[in-house]
Formats: sequence, C-alpha cells, structure tokens
Amino acid sequence: MRPGPGSPGGRERPGRDAATPVPPEVLEAGRKGLEELIASGILETALNVGASAPSFTLSDAHGAMISSADLLARGPMVLVFYRGAWCPFCNFYLRTLQEYLPQFESHDATLVAVSGESPDGSLAVEQENALKFVVLSDPRFEAARRFRIVYEMPKVVNDAILKLGFDLAKYYGTEKAELPLSATYVIDRAGTIRYAFLDPDYHRRAEPSDLLEALARLPRPAR
Repeated sequence: MRPGPGSPGGRERPGRDAATPVPPEVLEAGRKGLEELIASGILETALNVGASAPSFTLSDAHGAMISSADLLARGPMVLVFYRGAWCPFCNFYLRTLQEYLPQFESHDATLVAVSGESPDGSLAVEQENALKFVVLSDPRFEAARRFRIVYEMPKVVNDAILKLGFDLAKYYGTEKAELPLSATYVIDRAGTIRYAFLDPDYHRRAEPSDLLEALARLPRPAR
C-alpha cells in the first residue's frame, strides 16, 4: 500500500506545512538514504515469519499499561509500527486500517499501533484520526528494538531534515537519530510471527487484504 504524496495526514512534520512541496534536495537525500538503508542489511536481521515475537508492556494513549501477553490471550494480534504523528503516510495508513477494524475483529484479532512517541503523542494520533484500536507508546523504541527493526537515520537524510528544523533524536529522546521500519506483523495466539511486512521504503505499507488473508490462515480455537 502506497499513499500518494497528496494523501491527507493529521499533524505533519514539525516546522512544515503538508501542502508545502518537498525541496528537491530533500527528495534526493531521501533517495540516497533509502539506498543506504537497503544496503545496511536490516531486512536480513529483522524478525520475520516463524520467529517468536518478543513480549512487551507499553503505555496506551490514556496511560494504561498494556501487555502483549494479555492481548494474545484474547486472540491473534496485528502489530503495526509507525513513525509518528508527524508522518502523513502513517496517519493515512492508520486511518485506512481503522476502516478494516471490524474485519480484523471478525478473526478475533486485536489491532495494535506502536510508535516511539509519548502517550500524549499517541493520544493525538488516536484523536485526530478517530482510531478505535490500541495505540501504544514505545519510549526510545525499546519494543521495536526487540523486533530488530530500528535503524539509525542515514546521515544524508538526517542532515536534510535538520535543515527543516526537525531533530529526530531530540524528538524521541534517543542518543542518535533513529526510527523503526514501518513494519507490520501478524502474530498468532502462541506468540509466533505468521506474517511480516518489512520494507525500507516508509511509503510502502502492508495491504489490509494481505493481513486479513494471514489471519484467515490461522487456526481458530474450538468454541
């Protein structure tokens, strides 16, 4: 799934208006950065199908602590890592997933979105996109690191966005400018990853239809 550049998206990158064209030098930096990220080998080290999903306990947008073990006790999980409220592609994708929420729930699945933002940031995402599923805060990307999807922003990209007034390291409280891949997992009740969407290009996201197909393949418990 690849929203177009004009896709709507809640709050945008701090310091920029979503309607403002991206400068050519920033686009070129993004192209070079994507090449570096692909060459880094992160797709080979990220957790993939068949791996055991790491457990986590994170705060939701309202301050309640949510355990992955408790969620999986109810049924499978669709776990989405997104970059933040400032990312228009993330907002568009989360709103799209909201439209499919009844279909996910028909498979007894819990839809969970995770970012490195504070609970206040998660609340903004939840409210501005009218989300009715779980949105969690992952300080300093600790849960994302367990899935091995966190990468250091290529210098060429970080330098470009610093010029736009956005300091990733300061924003997320990390030592370096880092982000997780915009990864999506389907995890079965036993905690095994049954589907993984991993792509260095943050414009590309898992198709909801593929997530539903993955859920449909999971065995259903006897009623």
